Amino acid sequence: MLIIFDLDDTLIDTSGSILPGVLKNALKEMEGVGLSMANFNRSYNELLRLNTYHVSSGEAIKEFLEINGAPSHCLDVALKAVYEEPVFSEPIQPVEDAVEVLQELSSSHPLVLVTKGKESIQLEKMRQAGISTQFFTRLYFCADGNKRKIYQKVSKEMGISPLNALVCGDRISFDLSPAKQLGYKTIQFKWGRGLGNTGSKKDVDYTILDLMELKSLLETFKIVG
Repeated sequence: MLIIFDLDDTLIDTSGSILPGVLKNALKEMEGVGLSMANFNRSYNELLRLNTYHVSSGEAIKEFLEINGAPSHCLDVALKAVYEEPVFSEPIQPVEDAVEVLQELSSSHPLVLVTKGKESIQLEKMRQAGISTQFFTRLYFCADGNKRKIYQKVSKEMGISPLNALVCGDRISFDLSPAKQLGYKTIQFKWGRGLGNTGSKKDVDYTILDLMELKSLLETFKIVG
């Protein structure tokens, strides 16, 4: 069975160990170019709160700036600090059991990583979190966010039908809906952004709260054809 993993908040605890520091730095950068704040910590907590409700940090920043009537150029500065030149001020942590699950599954299943973001940044996050690229047969870095075309490419290059593959990720609209449309089995990992409303539940075949649950789920799947 081919298993396709997302990275952020699926294998790496992005919401817990990366975003608080990255968003704080983005706020400092915006302050440096003219964002007016009565109280930095209050504004930071507001941004963190908004981030928990949005499907991406970019969307949270946009709402934050709109609420605070910020200069338009602040958005570009913040997005650069989050997506182009993030500063990892705290140790990056893998999701609980991620390394152990990858190690075990990679011995009997082809594993593929499909992650949104710049290759250099994503690889550095993996390195710091202790997630070896050797666990994966292939790595795909989806800079434009269009995972559907990557899922199609994976199936073609691996020679495996989506009917004999599954996609595991936290965000329904980004990670799972494109896979469901192509016939993949979909598993939502309820972690980070996956705890919120990230898309249509009809595109989720299975929900797990712990990556260890993947092992028992795989035992129920049968190869088609």
